[in-house]
Amino acid sequence: MIVNSPYRAAFLLIVAAAALLALATGTGRGDLTTATLVLAGTGCFIAGVFLLALHKGEPLDPEITALLPVQGTIGIATLCADLGVQGDAWFVPEGEAVIEIVPVATSLPAAADDDYSYITGEGGCAVRLVPTCAPLLARLREKHALEIPKEEEDLLACITEVCDDLLEIAGKTGAVKDRANIVVTLAGYRLVPGCRAVRAASPKCCTMVGCPVCSLLASIAALGTGAPTKIEHAAVDENRGVLRVILTGPAPRDAGPGNSR
Repeated sequence: MIVNSPYRAAFLLIVAAAALLALATGTGRGDLTTATLVLAGTGCFIAGVFLLALHKGEPLDPEITALLPVQGTIGIATLCADLGVQGDAWFVPEGEAVIEIVPVATSLPAAADDDYSYITGEGGCAVRLVPTCAPLLARLREKHALEIPKEEEDLLACITEVCDDLLEIAGKTGAVKDRANIVVTLAGYRLVPGCRAVRAASPKCCTMVGCPVCSLLASIAALGTGAPTKIEHAAVDENRGVLRVILTGPAPRDAGPGNSR
């Protein structure tokens, strides 16, 4: 049973081509009418083949896709809260990579030299994470040769291109600099159901951990500016389908002799 409409259309075109060519062969008149039937049949056949060859299949339902990372974001935020961590995540560039540090309070402690998950010591305590966007960022670099520019205008354009052209998660994205902040507005945001589910658990999840999209924006900003970046605010207008994210940096750091396990 052919349910998918592009496949149905291709099937009907090929059937029509076979019927037209059979009719041309059956009549065997060899005149202008026969030639027209042959041309029409050939055209239908080629169109059907092209439709089958170029069809990419049905995309994933955005509402289903939006829900895939929800529980992971909520789960990490819950674990941090249970450890007594109350601060919002800072995305810290380390070479070509980004680490995510969730401080116990508001200030950012000096990052540990290793990859241990818990930063403790007189210089401040925090949880060290790999951002939820890490696989997505790696994929963009691998498949689309994404390079994060350092110039302010180019960085803002990069954020827009990633959201609109590479990920296609918004109808139109705007990114502007407002003093020390970068304000990103995604109009026609296609993953609103995910925002709704995360915020139903707690809006704090958006700033303490960040979903793959918000953490990707913060990571790009951190890599572009070369400074720690925080998701200062994230809000979604479900009626209009607009996501607005405010990124800020650099962060104040606690002074201290260092960190230890």
